[in-house]
Amino acid sequence: MATTPDSAPDAGPQYLPTPQAEAQAFAWDDLLTPTRQGLRELFAWLEAACEGSADAANSGIEHLSTSLLVSGARGCGKTTLLLSAVQALRDWKSFVAGAPGPEVPALSRTLERLERRILWLEPLDLEPVPSQANLLATLLVRVRAALDQPRHAKGARGEPARWASSILEEGAEETWGKLDHLIRDASFMWEDIPSTTDARVRAEQQIRASEIYANFQPRFADAMEDVAHTLSMPRFGASGGDQVLLVLPIDNVDRSIEHLYNIVKLTRMVASRHLWFVLAAGHQEFQRFMERSFQKELIISGQAGIGVRGQEETLAIARRQAATTLRRALPPSYRIALDLVEPHEAWRFPVDGRGESLGSLLRRLRLPTGKRTESRVLDTFADLFDLQGRLAPEVARCYREALRNDDAEARETEARPDDPLLHHVGRLALTLPARTLQDLWHAVRREVMCSAAPAVGAAPEQGEPVVRIASEMLRNAIDESDLPAWASEQLHHRILRQDDQGRVCLDLTGKPIRRSKRTSLHGVLQAPPRDPGGNGTGAYARVLGTELHLRRFHEVVLLLEDLEEPGREALLPANVAGWFIVLHDVLMLFERPRVLSADVTALEMSPEMIVTVHELWSGRAHGEPFVQATYWWTPPSWNTFIEFAILTTQWRAFLVRISKGFLAAGDPEDASVRARFIQAAWVENICSVSGMAMGQWNWGDEARGVVSVLKTSRLTSELDAYEQQVRDRVADLVTEIGRYSAGYDRLWTAQVWLRDLLPLQVLPEFALEFNARSLLRQPPGVTGRKGWDTLQKDWRTQAPRLAAFRQQRVRDAMSRSSAAESLRQALGAGGGRASETFYSWLDTLVEAWFAVVDHDGDPLAGVVLGMTPRLNPAYTDEHP
Repeated sequence: MATTPDSAPDAGPQYLPTPQAEAQAFAWDDLLTPTRQGLRELFAWLEAACEGSADAANSGIEHLSTSLLVSGARGCGKTTLLLSAVQALRDWKSFVAGAPGPEVPALSRTLERLERRILWLEPLDLEPVPSQANLLATLLVRVRAALDQPRHAKGARGEPARWASSILEEGAEETWGKLDHLIRDASFMWEDIPSTTDARVRAEQQIRASEIYANFQPRFADAMEDVAHTLSMPRFGASGGDQVLLVLPIDNVDRSIEHLYNIVKLTRMVASRHLWFVLAAGHQEFQRFMERSFQKELIISGQAGIGVRGQEETLAIARRQAATTLRRALPPSYRIALDLVEPHEAWRFPVDGRGESLGSLLRRLRLPTGKRTESRVLDTFADLFDLQGRLAPEVARCYREALRNDDAEARETEARPDDPLLHHVGRLALTLPARTLQDLWHAVRREVMCSAAPAVGAAPEQGEPVVRIASEMLRNAIDESDLPAWASEQLHHRILRQDDQGRVCLDLTGKPIRRSKRTSLHGVLQAPPRDPGGNGTGAYARVLGTELHLRRFHEVVLLLEDLEEPGREALLPANVAGWFIVLHDVLMLFERPRVLSADVTALEMSPEMIVTVHELWSGRAHGEPFVQATYWWTPPSWNTFIEFAILTTQWRAFLVRISKGFLAAGDPEDASVRARFIQAAWVENICSVSGMAMGQWNWGDEARGVVSVLKTSRLTSELDAYEQQVRDRVADLVTEIGRYSAGYDRLWTAQVWLRDLLPLQVLPEFALEFNARSLLRQPPGVTGRKGWDTLQKDWRTQAPRLAAFRQQRVRDAMSRSSAAESLRQALGAGGGRASETFYSWLDTLVEAWFAVVDHDGDPLAGVVLGMTPRLNPAYTDEHP
C-alpha cells in the first residue's frame, strides 16, 4: 500500500484534509514489501494452476481444492493485493513500468504468461452482501457476465450483440443455455423451502431440489469446460491448447458467520479446475467463525451439551469439525499470509517518495520540556524510537551485529545503513499493518502542519501533539487487538483516561500492569573451587559453588491484571505494549508527570541481565538444607522505559564485543579477574545512562577503557587502571548530580543507586569471590576526586542502613529460591506452626550464609568504613 500526501510540501503550513480511498490498486513500485511478497506468491499459484489445468485435461473424477486464502491482520493490505493483482494482469506493462530491482524482469515474464491465461471475474465483496444472499447464483451470474462480454463487444454499429439462442429455451446445449439452467436451478439448491408452503408443493420442490443436486456437480463441470473453451477461442484459436482460467476474488469473507460458512460450502460445491477462488480474510477470524458455525448447528439441532462441561465438549467438537473442513477446503499450503510492515520500512513510509517520510515527520514534533534532565536530552518524538544519538559509533556497530546474529530478529539485516537504530519498543510500535501505518503517517503529518500554522488563541503546551498521536495509536491498537473484553474495557476507561483539565493521563494506581521478563543465557563464569575448611563452618554450612550468569535481554512483555477479579490477567499484544510504553514515556517527560500512581514508581521496569548464583548447604536447616540463591544485579529504578532501552542496548553490544573465549572455561583463578572486569563495565554502563549524555558509553582504545582490557595479555594490570577509570566516572556522575539535578529526575534516581546499591554490588552476594572489593577501594597514594570523597562520606553515614539492606536482600534471595517454594508447598497455606517452621528455616539459612561469607569479618565495613576485615570469633566451626 502506498499513499499520496494530501498537498504538496510547498503548499504552505495549512493542513487541508482530503478524502482517501480505503484500498486501491497500486503499481509494483508503490507497494509495500508484504504486499509485494503476497503478490509473488499469488502469481506463482496462478501459474501453477494454469499448468495443472492443462495437465489434468483428460483426468477423471477428482476431488479438487481450488481456493487460496490471502490472510493477515486487519489493514494488512488484503484488498489492496486483490485489486493490484487484477490491475497487474489487465495491463502488466503499466504495472511494472519504471520499477527498479532485480526481480522485475522475472515478474514481467510471469505476468506476460498469465495475462492471456487468467480471466478475473467481477470481485465479490461480502461485507455489503445480505446474509441470506444466494452466493451460488451470484457466482454463476458473474461467470455468465464474463462469457457474455466478448459477444457484446462484437455487436455491429456499436450495439450489443444478442444471444444466439434464447437463454430461456429448455434443453439448450450451448454454453449460455447450460449456464442459464444452472442459474435457475441454484434457487432450488441454495435457498431453504419455506415451511409455510403447502405440504404437497413442498414435497415436490424437495424432490426437484434433490434431483438437481444429484447431477449438479457433473453439469457444472461440463459447463465450465465449455466456458473455458469458449473464452479461449478468441485468445488461442479453436484448435485447442491453452485454456482460460477463471478467478473469482472474494473480499471480506470473515465479516459474518453465514458468509464464511456459505463460501466454504460454495467452493466445495462448484469445484472445477477451470475456476479458482481467491479469498481474503483474517486466518484467526476464519478459524473462529467456522467453529462458531458448527457450534451454532449443534445448538440448533439439539446436539449441544448441557452445563459447563457439555458446552466445552460442544466447542471441542465444533473445533475439530472446523479444522477438518478448512484442511479440505483450504489446506495449509494453499494459504498466503501477509506480514506486518517492518519498522524500518515504516520509518521510510511513504515508499513512493512523493511525501515526507514518517521518520522525518517524527523529528519535527517536539517532546515536552522542563527542568527534568530527561527532557533536556530527549528533544523530538523520534528520540523515543531511534537510539542512534544515544550510542557511540562502536557500540552502535556491535548492536547492529547483535541484531544480525539473532535469528529472531534476522529481518533487521534488511535495514539500510542510513536507517535509524530502533530499539525493541520502537520496533514493537512501528511494526504495523499497512492501513494503520498510513493512518499514523496522516496523523503525524496533520500535527506537524497544525503546529506550523499560526496559533488561534492560547498555544497548546509543548508535547501535546505527541500525546494525541500516541494515545490515538494506543486506542486503535487496543480496538484491533484480540484482547478479551474486560482487558480492553479496563485499558480504555480505567487506565487511559483524562484528568480534571481534560488532558490525557495514565492511571496506574493499584499496579494493573506489570512487566514479565524475557531473557536467555549468554555465558557463564564459574568461581574457582574453595577450601571447605577455610571459608565456612565445617560440616554445618558451606558454599558448594558460585556462578556468574550473563543473560541477554530480549523483549519487554507487559501483563494486564484485572482490577475487579484478582488472578485474571492478559498478555498485552506487541503493538499495544509498544504504544503504551511510548505514551507512558511521553507523559513522564512533562514538568508535572501525568502518570498517576500510589507508589514511588508506577511500573517495575528494571531488566534482569546479570545474576550471581550460589549453592549453599546448611546442615542445620531441617527439611531443605540445599538452597540455590540468586542475586540479580539491579540498575537504578528509572521512571521511563527509554533509559532501560539504552542500558540493555549498550550491554547487548558489550556482550558482542567480548569474545567467546573471554567467557570460556580456562584458568579457574582467572575467572574472578574476568568477573571484576564485567562488574566494572556494568557500573560504567549505568553511569553513562545516568549522566547528562544519557548513553554514549565510550569503550576507549588500546590505552584506556573497555578495549584496553580486552586487548591486553596482562588482564590484572590493565584491569586496575580500568577500575580507577570507573571510579573517576562515578565521581564525575556525583558532581553532575549536585550541579544539574532538578529534584525527582533521572539524576536523583542515579544518586539513590550510588548511595544504596553500589556498595552492596561488591559484596560476596554478587561476586565470584568473597574478597572482591577492589572496584570501590581507592589504591594507597591515589587521591580520589571530590565526588568520590562525597560518596564515601554518604556510605559511612548510611552504614547501619546499608547493613539492613544487605540483610534483607539475603533473606529475599533465600525466600524466592526453589527450596523455599518446595517447603511452602509441603507446609501448606495455613499459618501458625507452619509459618513458624518456614521462618525458622529461613532464619537458619540466613545465619548460615553470613557465617560462611563473613567468617573473616564484615566485608561491608571494609567498603563503607575502609576497615581491614578481621576474624569474627562468632563464626567458627565450634560456633556455627
